[in-house]
Amino acid sequence: MVMVIEDAYVMESLSENGLLPDGCESVFLSGTLIRGWGNPNSDLNITIITREPWTSPGAECSFVALDPPTVIGEKLHVEGRRWDIEYWQDSQVEQAMAKLSHEAFMGDQAVWKLLTEEEFAFLEGIPYAVAVSGPEWLDNRRRQQRESAYTAILVSRSLDHADGFAEEADGACEAGDLDSAVLAARSAFGHAVDALLAAHGEFGHSPKCRARRFREARPSLLAFDRYWEVETMRTFDPARPAGWVREVISLCRRISMEVEV
Repeated sequence: MVMVIEDAYVMESLSENGLLPDGCESVFLSGTLIRGWGNPNSDLNITIITREPWTSPGAECSFVALDPPTVIGEKLHVEGRRWDIEYWQDSQVEQAMAKLSHEAFMGDQAVWKLLTEEEFAFLEGIPYAVAVSGPEWLDNRRRQQRESAYTAILVSRSLDHADGFAEEADGACEAGDLDSAVLAARSAFGHAVDALLAAHGEFGHSPKCRARRFREARPSLLAFDRYWEVETMRTFDPARPAGWVREVISLCRRISMEVEV
């Protein structure tokens, strides 16, 4: 489901509800609706880039490892659809982008590991976002992200998680804790696939869209049918869980060895 929405309609709706700051740098749309993956119940994600902090009595705060350390959120219902609105200061975006530099990625302090989930979610939307105001700002940030170590960071992060969960699954299996081994193996596989997809330019943190991203990326290393077989645990036998765990761990480690950072 691709949502078609007029730029003027978005700006007017925000303005009429007192949610459009003066002199904002950019306003852009992202999320599953913009990618054409939405449904009638999907929210519309709107990001507003400001120069000064946004304040509102009913606003919500999300914490980030930036200065200032909060991102402000608002919710608005328009014609039966919820709009999730986030206000990021341009200075916050600049700080987040600095964590993506090649120097930060290769440095001893691993500054990129300070990126929070909120920051990753914001960065994830930039490649396919659609500007309704300030397209130059978005184009510049998109280019900055493309020239950074963003892809390498996402691949490394997912591989670290995959390896950690694979070790947990292996250890739990050895200890006879097969319930924990199964859950850890599932997590390891999800992160391994995320690393594979990130290496092919498909970034995402939500498991619900992983199959969509897989179909877009079409990695040669792993066929969709095989991916879906493991994702849905089609071959899992409750009477022999250890065999499935070992198989999944082996697959995760093969992916980890062949994905390039």
